[in-house]
Amino acid sequence: MKPLRAMLTVTSLVAGLTAAAPPPAPDTYAPAAAAAYAACWTKYSGAQTTDSRGNSSVDGGEITYDDSTNLDDALSHAVKSWSLGTIKIRKDDATSYADVEFKDTNRTDGQWRDLYGYWEHGPGTDVIWLNLANLTTTEAKRKTAAHELGHALGFCHKDPSEYATLMAPHTGDMASAPTAKDKKNYTLLWG
Repeated sequence: MKPLRAMLTVTSLVAGLTAAAPPPAPDTYAPAAAAAYAACWTKYSGAQTTDSRGNSSVDGGEITYDDSTNLDDALSHAVKSWSLGTIKIRKDDATSYADVEFKDTNRTDGQWRDLYGYWEHGPGTDVIWLNLANLTTTEAKRKTAAHELGHALGFCHKDPSEYATLMAPHTGDMASAPTAKDKKNYTLLWG
């Protein structure tokens, strides 16, 4: 009888495993096999060591955004700059929730003293803050909006001494739009 009992136990375990929910569908946005994501400049990216899908606002192959900014030209530039094909970036509508919201602030206190913009990632809708107190030129507004949207796409800060990049941590070092290297990093991350 003992062998039968062991056989029933194994059969029960196998039945339990096969009765579980099917595995999730494969990620349709997977980059080419064995491709490494671009490295971060850890001096300005904290613990994040590479570009990351998990540290992004992308949801289901797109970013939907809500516009609560007065910087329409900068927002338009940012969206156009990162509309590279794989990830769709579109304004939210009545049938969707915003993945990210562009908002203005006008502060010079505390952390905002020298801050032009900031991507705030968390539960619910992420926020891209644009600080009007420090954004005084069209160029700075455009670069900052595009840079922060880059963070929403999962890109970390890059060292501008290694290559020209929109993802440099300081506006004076930033390219005005994604460079060829930024576009390569986009392809590595999103395909």
